[in-house]
Amino acid sequence: MAEPSVKINLSNPTEVARETLRRLAMRRISPTPDNYQTLYEEIVGVPSAPANTASAETALAGLVSDLQEHHPALSAQVASLNKAIGKSDWRQCSWQLSEIAVQLKPQPIRPQVDSGDRAQGENLAQLRELLAKTLEYGVVSQLSHNPRLVEKTQQLAVAVREADSAATLRNAASGLKSLWVSIELQASDAHNQQETLKRILLLLVENIGELLDDDTWLRGQLDMVQQVIAGPIRIQSLQEAEKRLKEVIYKQGMVKHGLREATATLKATMTTFVSRMSDAVAANDEYQGKIASHIERISNTEDVVELNRILEGLLEETRAAQTDSLRAHEQLIQERDAALQAEGRIKELETELAQMSTLVREDPLTRSLNRRGLDDEFAREASRADRYSAPFCIAVLDIDNFKALNDKRGHQTGDEALVHLVKIAKEELRLTDHIARMGGEEFLIILPNTPLAEAAQIITRLQRSLTKKYFLDNNDKVLITFSAGVAERIAGEPQEVAIGRADNAIYEAKHSGKNRVCLAPAAPAEAG
Repeated sequence: MAEPSVKINLSNPTEVARETLRRLAMRRISPTPDNYQTLYEEIVGVPSAPANTASAETALAGLVSDLQEHHPALSAQVASLNKAIGKSDWRQCSWQLSEIAVQLKPQPIRPQVDSGDRAQGENLAQLRELLAKTLEYGVVSQLSHNPRLVEKTQQLAVAVREADSAATLRNAASGLKSLWVSIELQASDAHNQQETLKRILLLLVENIGELLDDDTWLRGQLDMVQQVIAGPIRIQSLQEAEKRLKEVIYKQGMVKHGLREATATLKATMTTFVSRMSDAVAANDEYQGKIASHIERISNTEDVVELNRILEGLLEETRAAQTDSLRAHEQLIQERDAALQAEGRIKELETELAQMSTLVREDPLTRSLNRRGLDDEFAREASRADRYSAPFCIAVLDIDNFKALNDKRGHQTGDEALVHLVKIAKEELRLTDHIARMGGEEFLIILPNTPLAEAAQIITRLQRSLTKKYFLDNNDKVLITFSAGVAERIAGEPQEVAIGRADNAIYEAKHSGKNRVCLAPAAPAEAG
């Protein structure tokens, strides 16, 4: 293939150097100084001669100057080339010339196209494909319960992908508007169905609870279900509640099976015991009858031999009766011990069954106490405080700016922040203290046998620990703070009244700068 003719000014060393480099690239000749010198002389019409180093250096210096002026993008390569020329390092110079030759390699000539129109067309095609895939893979998967909308979405994806004119794009846009309206309508229907199902399930749970007496394990399960239903329905909460309920149901099933077996054993033992008692009584009646018979025979005879026979018979009957009595006594003792063991087993199983309810006294997300667990612990500590006239404080905590955290980082991060708070609280609080989740981002801490000033110090210490032990979200340190209200319960004060006073103190803490602990004033009068 002939090289294209290029007019150059032979008196200008820079132009000659640039043409020399171009021909090196066109002929794919290694750009060594010797090859460069040969082509340079070929261009200017000088016969080939032994390499003239000074002439090559001059030509290369001109090339460096030209490249610096017209190709600033190659500044790094040109600087390295100039350095190699200065050191007469022709190997490095050859390598740098190769790099520059690749960068300056002529590109095939293409028809002139308006770059703006071409870019716009490519962008439009990419947008059409992106929208079509969004419809096919993103929207269709969310409409699996509605075959009609699935088919409509798939047809629209095809229309969007094939839209290559203004008219077809308008038709696709019209189809999209219609699809969004249909999705919005069905979403509204789905929301109404979900809310109706929630109300029905809550009503069912409440009615079942009304039918229960002291069946604490089942009541605990119902409380958990009711708590999950009452809050926002999130898949994580549902899955956690399902997992916990399955565990409790399985364990309680095993315990109840053992309880039934132990009860059956006790019934059988008692039945045997009564039967043994009846046999003993019957044997005694039979012995008494035989004694009466012997007495009558003694009174009716005067024969000494006969009297001896009667005496031997009487002794034999007595020995037999004694043996039977001892055997019956031993059997009764065995049956009594079996009955006591069965009774003890039943009590153990009943205790274990009652302890199962503690599994549903926890909040499934944070593993703090839920509202049921809070009520139980508050009632227990309040009763103890009233009985011994001991101080009893509570603290209500509310995480600062929790909504902003959810909005910025998502509900998953918000849930993890709640878990982090409870973890730090359990590490810092005393063994006698309890933390319970009241709902959302609000918690209550029970501080038994604690006066107001000491309770405030405990909560303040928890605040400081929370600022030192950062919560990490994707390796980002997130500072979590809370505002708290502390109240000391007076003797006989109902739970809701004490919590209400602590809530009022939180209001003061929030409006005085957040991340504060405020004390609730004492109630105006003792609760009756």
